[in-house]
Amino acid sequence: MKPGSPSMLKATLIGGGAAGVLSSIPIVNALNCLCCSLVIGGGFLAAYLYSQSCRSHGVEFRPGTGALVGLVAAFFYAIVSTIGGLVFRPDLDEVMSKLEGANVPPEAMDWITWAFQIMSGPLGALIGFGLGLVVGAIFSTIGGLIGGAAFKVEPAGPVAPSAGTPGA
Repeated sequence: MKPGSPSMLKATLIGGGAAGVLSSIPIVNALNCLCCSLVIGGGFLAAYLYSQSCRSHGVEFRPGTGALVGLVAAFFYAIVSTIGGLVFRPDLDEVMSKLEGANVPPEAMDWITWAFQIMSGPLGALIGFGLGLVVGAIFSTIGGLIGGAAFKVEPAGPVAPSAGTPGA
């Protein structure tokens, strides 16, 4: 970051947080099946917000800066989506009742029950955070890079000297 650059905290928190919230909502989270579009959108949103801040401060904003903003937004995405995953996780009894009607073999039911219990606890949250961080780092950075290219801001250059009258 160059001296005089605005803080990217607000932009990255909003971009990553929005992607994390949307990725946690059932049905809406299916949009991530389209090449992680919500995560890319979070990086893109963070890049847009930060470019606006750079524009108001007269600081340049380039694709590389957008990628950095997207990468930082990925951290907030991972936190928010992990918390959202804990809030919106399905109930074990509900899942089991649906599977019992599907004629699932007893060995598979035991494995599914064990896996669901593990993933519903602290270990599952830690695994979810790690996966969110890796996926977010890749796709949110791509979104930030695209946003950096789309919302590029050139630095405020020096004022060109005025053309004087030629001396004679």
